[in-house]
Amino acid sequence: MRFFAHRRIRNALLCLTVMVLAYGAWRMLKVALRPAAIYTGFALLALVLALALFNGRKKLPLLPLLKASSWLQFHIYAGWLSVWVFLLHLSFRLPTGALETVLAVLFVIVALSGVAGLFITRLLPPAITRAGEPLVYERIPRYQHALRAEVEGIVEEAERRSGSTAMGSFYLASLAPYFQCRSSIFLLAGNPSRHAQRILGRMDEYCRYLDADLVGSMAQLRDCVERKRNLDFQNAAQRLLKLWLFVHIPFTYSLIIVALVHTWVALAYGGKL
Repeated sequence: MRFFAHRRIRNALLCLTVMVLAYGAWRMLKVALRPAAIYTGFALLALVLALALFNGRKKLPLLPLLKASSWLQFHIYAGWLSVWVFLLHLSFRLPTGALETVLAVLFVIVALSGVAGLFITRLLPPAITRAGEPLVYERIPRYQHALRAEVEGIVEEAERRSGSTAMGSFYLASLAPYFQCRSSIFLLAGNPSRHAQRILGRMDEYCRYLDADLVGSMAQLRDCVERKRNLDFQNAAQRLLKLWLFVHIPFTYSLIIVALVHTWVALAYGGKL
């Protein structure tokens, strides 16, 4: 833990130092009446291209291209630096013109999705581990289907043994919607366990009216509710971990294409170093 804290402080100080130097260089260019936008534009393009290489590094894990953790640290702090250079490039003003506005919007989307991804990838994996054994995302629907079949089997067995439809009625009214619904990423907002806790509360109340031989079946159903809660959480968390990449990566490549066009236009129409 001390190593990670030391690394964060070191990298943050290095990033801040580069930001200060970049601002100083930008001010000197402004005073010297040099085209600061051209210099900051090339610097920003180089940073965006370097950041895009991180995705390529993940696809080539066997090549000796430094450790993935080192690339990730570079990606994080170079990302913050790119935001600062972007502001310098705009001279801290709103963009003007269609191409410049499109480029700015793409950059903002990439930057915000990157920040969101940073928090998501820091918070969700430990939460998934605390929730239970991490499951393979593609197999979760199969587990949910098997769990629903198990619940229905418990209910059918309880009805056959007791000769009563009490358990079946409770299942149709309270449990069937819970076990049949698919988890959404909005489950992660607020209290992820709220729905399951509400179901468990109804089960506790209903146990008061059950015969002793059905209480054991209800205990089995409680265990199934807990397992469904874990499955729903892991499904929603892993889906969100995948979803943010489907925003961040395509918009990054779109940003690079538009940035290259913007660079060509800027140099073709009067931009000189």
